Amino acid sequence: MVDSSETADSPNWTTGGFVEFQSNLDYARDLISGGRHLQRLQVGAFDVADLYRAAWVQAVSALDHWVHRELYDRALGFAITMSEQSPPKKFLKLRIPLTLFEGVRREPENLPTAFAAYLRDQFGWQSFQAPDKIKDALSHVSDVSLWQSVAGWISRDREQAVSQTQVQEMLQQIVNRRNKIAHEADRDPERTDAKRPITAAEASEAVDAIHLVASAIIRVIGPPPAMPEQSGEDDLTPAVTGTAKSALYQKFWSRFAPIAKERGWSKAAPPTVNWFQMPSGIGGVNWVVSFSKFGCRSELYFGDPDGALNSRRWQALANRREEIMDRFGENLIFDDLPKNIGCRIEARLLRPAITDEDHWAEVLRWMVDTQARLRAAVGDLSVLKSL
Repeated sequence: MVDSSETADSPNWTTGGFVEFQSNLDYARDLISGGRHLQRLQVGAFDVADLYRAAWVQAVSALDHWVHRELYDRALGFAITMSEQSPPKKFLKLRIPLTLFEGVRREPENLPTAFAAYLRDQFGWQSFQAPDKIKDALSHVSDVSLWQSVAGWISRDREQAVSQTQVQEMLQQIVNRRNKIAHEADRDPERTDAKRPITAAEASEAVDAIHLVASAIIRVIGPPPAMPEQSGEDDLTPAVTGTAKSALYQKFWSRFAPIAKERGWSKAAPPTVNWFQMPSGIGGVNWVVSFSKFGCRSELYFGDPDGALNSRRWQALANRREEIMDRFGENLIFDDLPKNIGCRIEARLLRPAITDEDHWAEVLRWMVDTQARLRAAVGDLSVLKSL
């Protein structure tokens, strides 16, 4: 297999689908950890190795589901913004039913719902696990030469380059073993009374390899298409677009507020605006999670009325940029907002909107996870008091 112990730099953005994918891989890793624990206890009531097999299947399923999500979300983005940006060539060759065209012509506001349903009808039954299937799926939303670009991304900063053939063969081997587990009960053809051997190390290697390949894919196909700007969801502006949206914000934050309270972050009631602000212990500096034009952000915001003070505080942490990002585990955006009084250090999640209730669970997980990691990465803020 391709060595998956190294990865190139993480992008400073992500997508809702990729957040969900990482959560699904974490579950696969938990299965492996559970198997190791039971193995140390010498449990004999069942075959502990079946947990490793379950983790293997879970990881491949996570990849399959993620490719579907990226295909759906990005294709919908292109459909909504076709007049503003050129979609990939293969996207333009999708066979759209006249019934969808006629329905959208009569009620243009139904385009997102109707096109999303079409995409699921067109691709929902397909499996996107094998390299050729993944390439075909993503060619509808990206013109990049997929596996060549993935191999190049993985090869960054490595002494020995990885070829696209090696990457595809590695992934195909993992998928082949998954098929044997799922469809053949992983039976050993030479010993019909026994299963093929599998170890925790092998399962972990497969999970890590899938994560490496997916990380490379999302980096080379780039961010999803930019969605039209939405009023009321920019920075920390408390404007909303009406009672219905205010109710959605309050409903979402009613799920976040108990978690914030339990963790000692905030005792605030759920607001009706697009942001949830939490104190840092220093006046003018707050931890914030919010919905914005591009999706969601999780940040440390410097919002004192004294712009010079904000700049000094922000710079003190910007000087530790590499250390903070290393502790956070991925890239962060250090934005001094030169046209504004405030400054921020943030992570971004692209695409989710407050109206996407089906994705609230993954948005909530992302906000909690990034806030916890950002706070740990930045560390003690008391030094900012003297600036």
